[in-house]
Amino acid sequence: MSDVHLADLDLNLLVVLRELLRTHSTTSAAKRLGRTQSAVSHALARLRGLFDDPLFLRTGGALRPTARAESLSEPLER
Repeated sequence: MSDVHLADLDLNLLVVLRELLRTHSTTSAAKRLGRTQSAVSHALARLRGLFDDPLFLRTGGALRPTARAESLSEPLER
Protein backbone atom coordinates (compact mmCIF):
# COMPACT_ATOMS: atom_id res chain seq x y z
CA MET A 1 0.00 0.00 0.00
CA SER A 2 3.05 2.24 -0.26
CA ASP A 3 1.79 4.23 -3.25
CA VAL A 4 -1.62 4.94 -1.67
CA HIS A 5 -1.92 8.19 0.23
CA LEU A 6 -3.50 7.36 3.58
CA ALA A 7 -4.97 10.84 3.86
CA ASP A 8 -7.08 10.02 0.79
CA LEU A 9 -8.20 6.65 2.12
CA ASP A 10 -11.61 5.95 3.59
CA LEU A 11 -10.74 3.16 6.04
CA ASN A 12 -14.21 1.65 5.53
CA LEU A 13 -13.03 0.70 2.05
CA LEU A 14 -10.43 -1.59 3.61
CA VAL A 15 -13.18 -3.40 5.52
CA VAL A 16 -14.95 -4.01 2.21
CA LEU A 17 -11.72 -5.16 0.55
CA ARG A 18 -11.00 -7.61 3.35
CA GLU A 19 -14.48 -9.09 3.06
CA LEU A 20 -14.20 -9.37 -0.72
CA LEU A 21 -10.92 -11.23 -0.27
CA ARG A 22 -12.67 -13.63 2.11
CA THR A 23 -15.85 -14.22 0.08
CA HIS A 24 -14.88 -13.54 -3.56
CA SER A 25 -18.41 -12.18 -4.02
CA THR A 26 -19.92 -8.71 -3.80
CA THR A 27 -23.27 -10.20 -2.78
CA SER A 28 -21.81 -12.33 0.02
CA ALA A 29 -19.58 -9.49 1.21
CA ALA A 30 -22.58 -7.17 1.29
CA LYS A 31 -24.62 -9.61 3.37
CA ARG A 32 -21.78 -10.11 5.85
CA LEU A 33 -21.23 -6.36 6.15
CA GLY A 34 -24.90 -5.43 6.35
CA ARG A 35 -24.70 -3.34 3.18
CA THR A 36 -26.31 -3.53 -0.22
CA GLN A 37 -24.60 -5.28 -3.11
CA SER A 38 -24.62 -1.94 -4.91
CA ALA A 39 -22.77 -0.24 -2.04
CA VAL A 40 -20.08 -2.94 -2.09
CA SER A 41 -19.76 -2.63 -5.87
CA HIS A 42 -19.33 1.13 -5.56
CA ALA A 43 -16.73 0.62 -2.84
CA LEU A 44 -14.88 -1.82 -5.11
CA ALA A 45 -14.89 0.79 -7.88
CA ARG A 46 -13.35 3.33 -5.48
CA LEU A 47 -10.75 0.78 -4.36
CA ARG A 48 -9.85 0.03 -7.98
CA GLY A 49 -9.20 3.72 -8.59
CA LEU A 50 -7.29 4.13 -5.36
CA PHE A 51 -4.98 1.18 -6.00
CA ASP A 52 -4.92 1.65 -9.80
CA ASP A 53 -5.63 -2.06 -10.21
CA PRO A 54 -8.77 -4.07 -11.02
CA LEU A 55 -8.20 -5.99 -7.72
CA PHE A 56 -10.71 -8.68 -8.77
CA LEU A 57 -11.57 -10.27 -12.10
CA ARG A 58 -14.88 -11.99 -12.72
CA THR A 59 -14.47 -15.70 -13.47
CA GLY A 60 -17.75 -17.54 -13.73
CA GLY A 61 -19.84 -16.62 -10.72
CA ALA A 62 -16.94 -15.55 -8.52
CA LEU A 63 -14.38 -12.78 -8.25
CA ARG A 64 -10.76 -13.87 -8.58
CA PRO A 65 -8.30 -11.56 -6.80
CA THR A 66 -5.44 -10.09 -8.78
CA ALA A 67 -1.88 -10.39 -7.54
CA ARG A 68 -2.18 -6.87 -6.11
CA ALA A 69 -5.32 -7.79 -4.15
CA GLU A 70 -3.67 -10.95 -2.85
CA SER A 71 -0.65 -8.94 -1.72
CA LEU A 72 -2.98 -6.81 0.41
CA SER A 73 -4.61 -9.77 2.14
CA GLU A 74 -2.00 -10.34 4.85
CA PRO A 75 -1.60 -6.67 5.85
CA LEU A 76 -5.38 -6.33 6.04
CA GLU A 77 -5.68 -9.33 8.35
CA ARG A 78 -3.00 -7.93 10.66
